Amino acid sequence: MSKIKTFYQNHLKKKMFNKILLFYSMVMVLLFISISILAYRYYEQRVVREQMDASLQELDILSISLNQQNERMYNAVQQIYTDAMIRDDLKYFLTLEYEDFLNWRLNQYAYSNRTERNSFDYHLRLLLKDEASISNIVLYSSEQRFYYVLNRETQHFYDQPKLSPAHREWFEHSLNEPWQYMGNEPLFVGKAADGSTPYSYANVLKDPLTLKKYGAILFELNTDRIKELMRDKLNNSMSRIMLITSQGQVIFDSLGRYENTIYPYWKQMSNQGDWVDLEEKSKVQLLNIGNTGMVAAAIIPESQIDLSLRTLRYSLIGIVNVCIIISITVTFTIIRRYSKKIHRIVVYMRRWQEGDLSKRIKMEGEDELQQISQSFNYMCDRLESYIQTVYVSEIKQKNAQLVALQAQINPHFLYNTLESIRMKAISSGARDVGQMIYILATMFRNLIKKQTHVTLAEEIELCGMYLALTQYRYENKLQVETNIDMSIAGSIVVKLLIQPIIENYIVHGFRTDEEDNRISITAAEQEGYIIIRVKDNGQGIELEKLIELRKALQTDVGSDSLSSDSLGLKNVHERIRLNYGSEYGISVVSEQGKGCEVIMKIPYTRED
Repeated sequence: MSKIKTFYQNHLKKKMFNKILLFYSMVMVLLFISISILAYRYYEQRVVREQMDASLQELDILSISLNQQNERMYNAVQQIYTDAMIRDDLKYFLTLEYEDFLNWRLNQYAYSNRTERNSFDYHLRLLLKDEASISNIVLYSSEQRFYYVLNRETQHFYDQPKLSPAHREWFEHSLNEPWQYMGNEPLFVGKAADGSTPYSYANVLKDPLTLKKYGAILFELNTDRIKELMRDKLNNSMSRIMLITSQGQVIFDSLGRYENTIYPYWKQMSNQGDWVDLEEKSKVQLLNIGNTGMVAAAIIPESQIDLSLRTLRYSLIGIVNVCIIISITVTFTIIRRYSKKIHRIVVYMRRWQEGDLSKRIKMEGEDELQQISQSFNYMCDRLESYIQTVYVSEIKQKNAQLVALQAQINPHFLYNTLESIRMKAISSGARDVGQMIYILATMFRNLIKKQTHVTLAEEIELCGMYLALTQYRYENKLQVETNIDMSIAGSIVVKLLIQPIIENYIVHGFRTDEEDNRISITAAEQEGYIIIRVKDNGQGIELEKLIELRKALQTDVGSDSLSSDSLGLKNVHERIRLNYGSEYGISVVSEQGKGCEVIMKIPYTRED
């Protein structure tokens, strides 16, 4: 159990592809085994069915041959009754003394045209010649108590012989059972058995007029004809053919094991089922032979079927093993390839976790793993870009604050100092100076706050303070117009968004010798965006500088392609793009001597 747990911990728990390979292997093994079992069972049933059909054909051949044999013997007996000469010849042979019979026969020869060929001997010899399965023909006289045995070689008289114990009542049995089992013993002691005659056919002879029984004719039959019929077929068959009497005595056994004995499994054979338990489990077919009471049986042992299927079984086992090995090998190769790709992705993800975002996954192919690699690479590019954007934005923001408060070391000291100067100016009667100092202190207080985003209203208020100081400075030479849509006053904007543009105008476009300087600030919502316009009637921008400025605004963030006169515009433009995206920023419309208009486009972001 511990080994299984260790194997699971080391090879399966955290390795997805190993689990897939194990599961796939188990499925394929079960699938191939199931298919092979089904194929084997199908072929086994087919072999059994073919053998059963072949056995049935063999039984049909045997049955036809035995029925034809029986019919010939029956016709031979009937011919004795229909031919008066042969009938009388046989009757007198069995009822008279032999000397009287010879005298009768001589008288017949003398007073008729009868020849030897009309005797019963000739008739029976023709039957022996035509029917090879008859070994002996035995004529029995119930009155004279003798036996006359006729075969192909000779004929013998047996006068009141001693019958064997098994056949002492054969004549009485023949009255009801013409077919009798003879076994391997001769009919009577002293008679030489010409080969095995395990069964016989007996017919009681009667006088057609008086119906008196005067004897019997007995045909002792061998199994040579059966063996000849079965020889070629049994060589190519796995079935066992047996000829059995109604009492279970074996007349013929193709294996020769139970001949002339009682078959010990006769009762089991009679109870047919799918499989019958004989010496071993077997398939059994039975066929009755006419009215003889004998049964022809075809037995197919399970071991013979198993032996015929051995080659198929080994072939299926070999094919299944080869298929399983090939399937698992191919699957292992493919899965190992994808496992390496996954491992490469995991390694690069660990490097990214450690902060190394410079690594990129190179993945061949066009599958899902390659798409994942591309997505991770794109994510890293975006993450680096985002980090760069946030970092640069923070730097720009801090630079703006540092430029605004370059000389600020201690804000509280500066506030207190400015407040002292303002109070001194007011006490001296210079209220304008005191108001300017108050506005300046308020601006400083707003500028040094750490927040990077303010509302649009707060940004406009800061611009108003700056313009108020400018108006004080130039004694009402500047007119200011402010028009802000109140629905967007609460929108969140970047701090110091408008003031640098106004300062750029005061520094570079303001006409100190003119009285009609004018600047307007408007802000309104347009198609989901906020459009801020800062327009003046100052000196404007020369065409060459305007082209240079527009070109610089199209360059990447962080480039220093402008002169110091336009750094404020560039700074605002870059901070807008860094905070909101490259689709936002500023555009400049100007004509030298006719003023300038700066248009800012930012998204409409409501305050939380």
